[in-house]
Amino acid sequence: MASPELKTLLAHDEARGVFWLKSHAAVSEIKAAAKARNWAFFHLEGEKIEKKEQFFNHAAMAMKFPSHFGHNWDAFYDCLTEFDGVDADGYLIYFDHTDAFSEHHESQLETAIELFEDAIDFWKEDGKSMLVLLSGSTPPPGIAKV
Repeated sequence: MASPELKTLLAHDEARGVFWLKSHAAVSEIKAAAKARNWAFFHLEGEKIEKKEQFFNHAAMAMKFPSHFGHNWDAFYDCLTEFDGVDADGYLIYFDHTDAFSEHHESQLETAIELFEDAIDFWKEDGKSMLVLLSGSTPPPGIAKV
């Protein structure tokens, strides 16, 4: 069950940002909250993501990136700010079980978070919300917790 703080965050009209979940949330609950707001929902299951290439492959599948996705950070950002063919009022990304990626490539997780934050700013200027939720056993430094 989602925490009261998470429910409040998901209900906020201008919810945006990157947040660390203090406890794992059910994917179905987060997806339902996104759907209720007419937001596109993307789930990045991180249990088997240890390398940057695995992250890109999973992100490309989960977020339905175009076939020409370049599997690099610039292309990742471009796809986060395009979402071709996605008709939504906002975007919610849930990247759970970040531990393996963090343990093997902490700097790569930090880069992903920076690009999520840049994409959030991009969508804010366009009048849309983007919310990224992360979970695992150890939060990255500087991420607000809910």
